[in-house]
Amino acid sequence: MESLGAAILAFVVSAALVVVAGIGLARFGDELAEKTGWGSLWVGTLLVGIATSLPEVTVNISAVWLEDAPSLALGNVFGADMMNIFVLALVALAFGATKVCGNQGRDTRILIVLGVGLVAVAIVLGASGDLKLGPTSLGGLLIAAVYIGGMRIVYQAGRTDMDLADIPRPTGRARRAWIGFGISALVVIVAARYLAASADKIAEISGISASFIGVLLVSIVTTLPEGSVTVAAALRRSYGIVLGNVYGSCAFNVFIVPLADLFHTKGPLLGTMESEHFVAAGTAFALLSMGYLIVKGCQFSAFVWVRILTPAIPVIYLVGLYVVFVLGQS
Repeated sequence: MESLGAAILAFVVSAALVVVAGIGLARFGDELAEKTGWGSLWVGTLLVGIATSLPEVTVNISAVWLEDAPSLALGNVFGADMMNIFVLALVALAFGATKVCGNQGRDTRILIVLGVGLVAVAIVLGASGDLKLGPTSLGGLLIAAVYIGGMRIVYQAGRTDMDLADIPRPTGRARRAWIGFGISALVVIVAARYLAASADKIAEISGISASFIGVLLVSIVTTLPEGSVTVAAALRRSYGIVLGNVYGSCAFNVFIVPLADLFHTKGPLLGTMESEHFVAAGTAFALLSMGYLIVKGCQFSAFVWVRILTPAIPVIYLVGLYVVFVLGQS
């Protein structure tokens, strides 16, 4: 990939493979949940959430391990969170914020707070420079602890409100779904290697910062599986899945930082954060928080005024992108 044209071609082909395989992961993950009887359980939701986030996992590990491009990885993490809330806002505008965000359970609200909190932890640790601890870092350990502990609380909240009669029974053999899931995962892993390499090459040849490439191009590609699930769930009026998928993916995206940290041997991954990363992370924090306020506004009359924030989310997303681009070029 010595020329910009070759790098762009490699990016487009690998991006297409990641998108197709990512959608396959979501489809077969959903089928597994049904076949195994996990349908309405938190475990089923976790499986699909991780499945749709697998492109981010593989791209970020490839970026720090094989391409030595931590800026690309961090840009992808925070850019993916920005993109997820951007898509959620578009869905809320299309279907109605009250329909999408109203009537949500306590477990969903806790999940939203977890997503906001994880981004805040990443910003604080990034600003401090973080501290390397063997193969990982203080920030990586803290993020992992918050994520695992938070998801346990989400699970317990969901179980508390669950009617045992709602737990589905297995509907058939899951062998075909497991095979499809495995093949899709393999395609994502292989294609993501070239996606990271081509994105890094595009940044190098074009002079555009790797941070901006991660925040814009790579994040758009890697969040397409989540976006497709979000839109499909909204069309089915499964608004609980919409919020669970978006905020579950946002939380897991930050959890990718300690995973990628294991492959970054030059110090803490969060310690490499630059000004454009802080802008992307700050924008993600603002968008996630606005989403939480909108949910509150749709559930409690005292907060009804915050629904007007819905159309502001796409504007703030675009402003954040522009600032990241300007800082990356300076």
